[in-house]
Amino acid sequence: MPRIKLEPLGITINVSAKNRLWRSLKHAKVELVATCQGQGTCGTCALRVFEGANCLSPMQTLEQITLKNTRRDLSLYRLTCQASVLEDGVVFYLDNKADKKLAQIFERLKNRIAPRNIYHPITNELLVQEGNLITQEILERLLSDS
Repeated sequence: MPRIKLEPLGITINVSAKNRLWRSLKHAKVELVATCQGQGTCGTCALRVFEGANCLSPMQTLEQITLKNTRRDLSLYRLTCQASVLEDGVVFYLDNKADKKLAQIFERLKNRIAPRNIYHPITNELLVQEGNLITQEILERLLSDS
């Protein structure tokens, strides 16, 4: 399963290569608006790609048109509702709106003692037992697709 890095938070999460990136980011509590409901026509879910653009699915015509219409550089941005991550190495930059909820989760939980057992919501894997320290690694696994 591919891993992506989200800046400026500096966290790394697993994403499913089978799903569009928007779905994986939504699972990770990244607040991205998709006014067109993921149809690729509004451009509101665009993120800047710092590294690893070659690790993403090829850009289709609709995505190119939408990025041009929203005056975004095709070499720097991708629509998360249209792109899939094919392999490790992608670094995205989240704006203040997108990373707000995720930053709050990290602030509230990182380096704290787990008040109860914490399980991964998809795999049901026990990530941290009650009374143990919640580390950044555990939070990254919690926010990942698997």
